[in-house]
Amino acid sequence: MKYCTRIVANLKRKIHAKQSVPSNVFEEIEMGILSSKETLNKLRTRILKKGFPSPEDESRFFKTIKPIPLGYLIYYLSLAEFETKRPQNSSKMVKKHIREHLSLYQKYYIEHRFFYQYLARNRTDRDSIYFIRFQSPVKFHPDALAYCIDEEFSTSHDYIAAKIFAHKLLVNRLTKELIALKTPKKPSAQPFPVQLQWTGNKVDFIELIYALHASGAINNGQTDIKELATNFQGLLNIDLGEYYRTFIEIRSRKINKTKFLERMITNLKLKMTEADI
Repeated sequence: MKYCTRIVANLKRKIHAKQSVPSNVFEEIEMGILSSKETLNKLRTRILKKGFPSPEDESRFFKTIKPIPLGYLIYYLSLAEFETKRPQNSSKMVKKHIREHLSLYQKYYIEHRFFYQYLARNRTDRDSIYFIRFQSPVKFHPDALAYCIDEEFSTSHDYIAAKIFAHKLLVNRLTKELIALKTPKKPSAQPFPVQLQWTGNKVDFIELIYALHASGAINNGQTDIKELATNFQGLLNIDLGEYYRTFIEIRSRKINKTKFLERMITNLKLKMTEADI
């Protein structure tokens, strides 16, 4: 059990370290999903090989240890779904998007309120039913899917415990964002003496920024994408939105992944030719 506790603690530290440093949300999601899956795989391998010294250890594992990495996995998968569908047009729509998801999480609490109260009160009288493998009859509920698929590494309620853990994290994160959106921002002084405006396509601009980053031509390549995007957004008065997600779409192009850069080269060569005439 010490091994299991240790690798879950390592996962927590890794996630908290990533969250404490400002980064793109999709980078955080990718790290969270991969790290959670890796931890779950290590736990599963250990449990199937070593087993448990006692029923008490088994119930403690499925009640307090496994739900953490599984909960983080559910959290980041849910966050990915939330961010992928995040409205880009107005803060009003973003607030609505947040409230809709908070409502979904609240409904899950209500649906499983008795089990939630069981956990919250640190009860143990039903642990042998909830958290011992092969002890409970299969329920006709979507949350029983993991139990049906992998009975050797699942109980009837460890997935529900993990989902409750994930929803707590989601509620905390989205509530903070909702409060921030409701708080009026103080107008900041214009840092640029000349007002410039990007009038081209937003996707083209993101392609250009990533090209500048890849070239290493700014600050000897020591400036990250977020710093470049933030500064260029201010300089050219444009909101790039989820530029990391847009870059993924650019990478997914079947033909001509760098079409804007190639168009720039063609136009520059044409300009040079016209200047020589």
